[in-house]
Amino acid sequence: MVAEKEPAPPSEPVAIRTKEQAAAALMALPELQAWSALLEKNSNGKVHGALIEYDPTPRKLNGKNYWQFSYVENTAEAAQRWESFLVSSSDDEILVEDASSDEVISLARWRREKHPAKRTSIDG
Repeated sequence: MVAEKEPAPPSEPVAIRTKEQAAAALMALPELQAWSALLEKNSNGKVHGALIEYDPTPRKLNGKNYWQFSYVENTAEAAQRWESFLVSSSDDEILVEDASSDEVISLARWRREKHPAKRTSIDG
């Protein structure tokens, strides 16, 4: 007789987005594409935009798990963080960690309040 597996608790959303897919979704954001192009152009290809995972353990927030990434300006000397993101593993939600208020905000609010499309340097 084969023992049946117990179903996962309903409060734990099923992971449908891998870490790699989460990173790809972030890099597909128009803001990150524009920042990467700007860094490459302004440095004649010496500086690149990149994502780094700042904690390999998913962060749990409001009952959901999020992959944790920072977008960085990657130079030969160091990586300077521009912004940190939480990417849901169970749906297409992307949140932004607002360093100035220490709160997590939606992508729409980030765009509305922080104007990331106009950003041209590490200090915004």
